[in-house]
Amino acid sequence: MSRPYIAPVLQIVGTAQSEAIRGTALNEDLYGGAGDDWILGGGGADYIDGGPNHDTAAFAGASSLYEVAIRGGVVTVEERASGTMSWLVNVESLAFDDVSLDLSGVPAFSPQRYLASNPDLIPLFGLDSAAAAWHYLQYGFDEGRPFHSFNGLEYIAGHADLIDAFGADSGQGYAHYISFGFAEGRDTRPFNGLIYIASHDDLIDAFGADREAGAIHYINYGVAEGRAQGDFNGLDYIASYGDLIDAFGADYDAGVAHFITYGRDEGRDRDDFDAAAYLSKYEDLQAAFGTDYDAATAHFITFGHYEGRSDDLIA
Repeated sequence: MSRPYIAPVLQIVGTAQSEAIRGTALNEDLYGGAGDDWILGGGGADYIDGGPNHDTAAFAGASSLYEVAIRGGVVTVEERASGTMSWLVNVESLAFDDVSLDLSGVPAFSPQRYLASNPDLIPLFGLDSAAAAWHYLQYGFDEGRPFHSFNGLEYIAGHADLIDAFGADSGQGYAHYISFGFAEGRDTRPFNGLIYIASHDDLIDAFGADREAGAIHYINYGVAEGRAQGDFNGLDYIASYGDLIDAFGADYDAGVAHFITYGRDEGRDRDDFDAAAYLSKYEDLQAAFGTDYDAATAHFITFGHYEGRSDDLIA
């Protein structure tokens, strides 16, 4: 049974230094800064976000007094006697009087990235990180909602005004989309770091299939260098090779990543499939897809290849 959200009475925000942050007995939101922080809630129903680096959340008393649970990237610590529950993100360890628990294996969780990945929640929560984390804990985890599908760096990289405003700050990308971009109808996937890398051999050598590194490079250097964002098509690449069709199906990004990691060094062509020719050969595909070349290519990968269809205008 879900619990109601308890709004905080106070918000306590740390600095960029490593420090001890102590709350009170009230319900609070406590935010660590960029340092290695030690955070003590103080007994209320607290939301604790450790932030970057290694952070420890401390609870008074023995570990046997508490029930610890993990749901996705959110950790809960419930006091057995009172039922008071705190919820935590981006905390690497729990400290009780008798033992410490390692949480380094818990996935990083950004409440604002969760909201940006689920835009139906934006009108409900805005930039309220504690409420967003609570929603994921109570509902989103069970609903199978994504919490990291929105890429803040790629969102920035695809909008020149955001590059100028924020640089390579992914958190600013989440916040802008929540506060402005969603209402403005901005494209959430205007740039693909893998496509950018695959389109430039020197970036393949430098970064491999590191999508975020591609976005950061474009923001910090590529724009100023006049580099193209790239036009590598992962579906066309897959459709060009039967072994890749069998391996990846119509997984666009898997095709791009394969070329970066293996295909270029194997001497594979970036694009040996002609979607326009494929469409022109088959009236049923023209009726189904019109001039949607990506849809036609996906059809070839999923069905046409196995049906014996081809893009060869002579065969």
